[in-house]
Amino acid sequence: MEHQYQQVPPMTPGNYGKRIWHLWGPIVIKWAIAIGISMISSGIFTMMYMMANQDMSMAAMQSEEQMMNLYDKIMEQYLSFAVAIEGVAALVTVPIMLVFFHKDRVRERMTGFVPNKKAPLWKYTAALLMALAMSLGLNNLITIGNLSDMSESYQTTMEAFYSSPLPLQIIVLGILVPVNEELVFRGLLFKRLRERGTYMQAALYSALAFGLMHMNMVQMFYGFVLGMMLAYLYEKYGSVKAPAAAHIAMNLLSVLATEFKLLDWLVEDQMRIGIVTIACAFVASTMFVLIQRIEEKPDIPGDSKENENLASAH
Repeated sequence: MEHQYQQVPPMTPGNYGKRIWHLWGPIVIKWAIAIGISMISSGIFTMMYMMANQDMSMAAMQSEEQMMNLYDKIMEQYLSFAVAIEGVAALVTVPIMLVFFHKDRVRERMTGFVPNKKAPLWKYTAALLMALAMSLGLNNLITIGNLSDMSESYQTTMEAFYSSPLPLQIIVLGILVPVNEELVFRGLLFKRLRERGTYMQAALYSALAFGLMHMNMVQMFYGFVLGMMLAYLYEKYGSVKAPAAAHIAMNLLSVLATEFKLLDWLVEDQMRIGIVTIACAFVASTMFVLIQRIEEKPDIPGDSKENENLASAH
């Protein structure tokens, strides 16, 4: 997907190091905030647990086996609050990313950059349907291929996330996390890469970074594929609201499907899961065709006059 009309605003001035930071800084900041809050939370849980279980703590000082047992107990407590910790990290990160995002848009206006057209809201239905179909279809393929069994860290992560109270899952996993990730990986990284490269380059790099941030093979694959789709939505719809809405819809589907045992119901019958997966592929491809028809080309002043002159010359 190459767009010859795409204008290129000047990159942030500075040396090579500053330009690299301009591109990848948001991810580093997001990662640092997540690690920092995780370490603080871990320290708090460790202190509280050791104070509440002093006998076990003292025994752990004398035996390596008791030390490992204490560590396992603390991690069990920590993981039970994993979603809440993720929510705190997102609440801290989102305002910072919104400031960066706003500054980028101000810079575009000051340099006269004309962004892609924003698609009307009624066309978002196709984006939501494609995202939901791709999400469910990929989950089914991962289940059919038993890929989840190959990653112990994936299973641990899923158990920790989906054992939290449903309202907390909806707020954090369904809303806060998608908004946070879309601001970082599409609103900032993809958009900044797109300023100086082709759509495919920007989509590949941002999707690869998005996949790698998930830290296990199953979610890396899942994140990369869906990252490509979310970058495409941003390109076609001209707004970060499109991939954000799609990401929220996918995460809410995952939360609710897990809560109400939809995935277990699908796995019960190989024919059933096969038919649903094929249906998902059909819906996703159909929505892709509809989205492909969206005209994202910006209305650049002078284009129509130039076209008229070309027509008269022939």
